[in-house]
Amino acid sequence: MIIPCHNSAKTIALSVGSALTQTYESIEVVVVDDASTDETPHIVRGLDCTLVELTTNVGAGPARNRGIEASNGEIFFFLDSDVALAPDAVANAVQIFQEHPSYGAVWGVYGNRPLVDDGVVEWVQVLYGHYRATRKLGPARTGHFASGAVPRWVVDNIGAFDERLLGQYANEDHEFSLRIAEHYPVTRTLSVIGYHDDDDRLSSVLRKLYKRAISLVPLVLKQRDLKPEREATHRPAEVAAAFLATVTLPLALLSPYLAAVPAALLAWFIAVNLPMLRYVRRTAGWRMIPPSVLLTFAYGLAISAGALSGGLRYLLDARFRRRYQTPAGAH
Repeated sequence: MIIPCHNSAKTIALSVGSALTQTYESIEVVVVDDASTDETPHIVRGLDCTLVELTTNVGAGPARNRGIEASNGEIFFFLDSDVALAPDAVANAVQIFQEHPSYGAVWGVYGNRPLVDDGVVEWVQVLYGHYRATRKLGPARTGHFASGAVPRWVVDNIGAFDERLLGQYANEDHEFSLRIAEHYPVTRTLSVIGYHDDDDRLSSVLRKLYKRAISLVPLVLKQRDLKPEREATHRPAEVAAAFLATVTLPLALLSPYLAAVPAALLAWFIAVNLPMLRYVRRTAGWRMIPPSVLLTFAYGLAISAGALSGGLRYLLDARFRRRYQTPAGAH
């Protein structure tokens, strides 16, 4: 089990504790502290695990690579420091590999409740993420390393995380998961569940979605055969509807009749999200419907703005293109 962390004092004990209490007994837990400035290292030292301390903040990808180097297992199970696993998650992932030895990865999904309840924004994030993930179970192209397992032989064959992709929103995890899917079958399963302490501030979510959308553009263009956008949490139709409904609002100033255009696009946005909204109503009640609509619409705008910025940067910045186009090294 490899757990990278940076200033994770709030949740690191919950995350490591969930790793140490798995029903699968043969687990080595390696925590890589990415130069935290809070109490995270002190907390980890009191837990039954290996601690690798980095003196410079290098980011999640390189930190996971340092965890790979410090691990002895034949399966690397990656867990984020703000995620706590269900007790049978590792056992279920190992069983899938035993039944399908050619698989290059097993991706888990977030549970339908937050690890720590911090309010409405977090609940919308958690419910939306769980709903989307459970609608795309089975064979997968993309995955995330918040709760996912990769055999050692896969890393030996195609390399680990690309350490050129630095920064909090470089999508180094998407790049690696797409590289795995390019070579081996992978699966996403509901039997590997992790409970996430998601973002609880709207500004943080918008910033994250915008910046991730920028760096996702070259990955989408590079891996056209895998079509990774089809497995995105926020689907292209939903993002397009939110964007078009907003940019066509000025038409209402030209003529009252033209107000029908943004209204129709808003109706399209609602229609695209209707199954998800029904799920939210069943799971959390009617009170969560208004914030779900408003927040999801705002997220669509942030993603569309990021995609436009990423597309422009891809056209104008050769260095940006090369970061994702040239083959990645092993480590």
